[in-house]
Amino acid sequence: MTSDADEYTKAAREVAVLRSLRFREALIIQALVRKYSREIVQRLFPDAELPQETAALPADLIQSRFGDGAGQGASIRSGPQPVASIQSAKVGDKQLSTPASQNAVDELAFHYVPLIQCTFPHSNPGSITSYSRRNGRLELTISASKEGVGLPYGVPARILAIYAATEVVRTRDREIYLGRTITEFLRRLQITPVSGRRGSLTVFQDQTERLVHSVFTIEENMADGGGRLGIHIRKVLFAEEARLWNDGGAVGRGSSILLSQPLYESMLERSAPLSFAAICRLRKSPMDLDVYAWLVYRLHRLNRPLLIPWSELALQFGQSYTRERDFRSFFQASLKRVHRVYPEARVEPLRDGLRLLPSKSHIRSQRAVVGA
Repeated sequence: MTSDADEYTKAAREVAVLRSLRFREALIIQALVRKYSREIVQRLFPDAELPQETAALPADLIQSRFGDGAGQGASIRSGPQPVASIQSAKVGDKQLSTPASQNAVDELAFHYVPLIQCTFPHSNPGSITSYSRRNGRLELTISASKEGVGLPYGVPARILAIYAATEVVRTRDREIYLGRTITEFLRRLQITPVSGRRGSLTVFQDQTERLVHSVFTIEENMADGGGRLGIHIRKVLFAEEARLWNDGGAVGRGSSILLSQPLYESMLERSAPLSFAAICRLRKSPMDLDVYAWLVYRLHRLNRPLLIPWSELALQFGQSYTRERDFRSFFQASLKRVHRVYPEARVEPLRDGLRLLPSKSHIRSQRAVVGA
């Protein structure tokens, strides 16, 4: 049974996240009184006058960062929730739906930090069942837990992982609601549903199944004060349970993924904010998404110039490049595209590597970082 102290701690964490996302105090209070006792809410806001009746959850908090999403804590148990009104804003040559109360450039998405540091494959890895990337002391291995189901890859895998982390931070719930149908889910992601063998409907259904059947092994080197070296190994399932419906007249209950408890807790602690508008502009290329997320995360933490050798970048981002110079050419082309949406990034490609310089934040409120 959950104690009052545990409930208070949980509520306080939610308040911290909502404040970091710049929600008004009245909206935060209105959301909390639906989930916690009035005594807990009053302790958190001792000078506030609580509403006498529990009103409908404010549209600002219902609205998903990916468009017309389901409401707070929506799941296969509760079905679709009310959605906020949206307006259309131009982002490059695409239309981006955003809450009417906010500007598109202020919209936040979140990404799981280990997947920023060590990324999914860029292209179809074929029949292999295990894939590893290394970044300094961290090595991430992604394995398929079911025979015949391949590894997640490309832009769809990255978008799905970002969606999951964003929903975890937004709802504080490990059950991620996708939608009644694949079409509804893609519209939430601002992606046009296209049928056919290579259409977005088929691709995202396939990538969702690959992600659900994935196991992450995270290995990090460690050392103690006496100079003893070791390794910390964590194995986590992506999903503990999933219900995935196809299109075709589906009503009522929708699709959802129940994240494993260890992954859910890790996402709460180690997710970093990104610009949703930037993701929409860069999602034609997995390399562009990787470089963008990495620069936002890395430059936010940087307090002095840093040179990263091309060989290390190739281990982190490279795939299918037999020559380092080929990787460098592809990486620098991606860097130019990323710089158009992230002009604050101060980076210098040099002969020996990429020089990173302390930069102005791309995300206005760095308090939105949830762990690092």
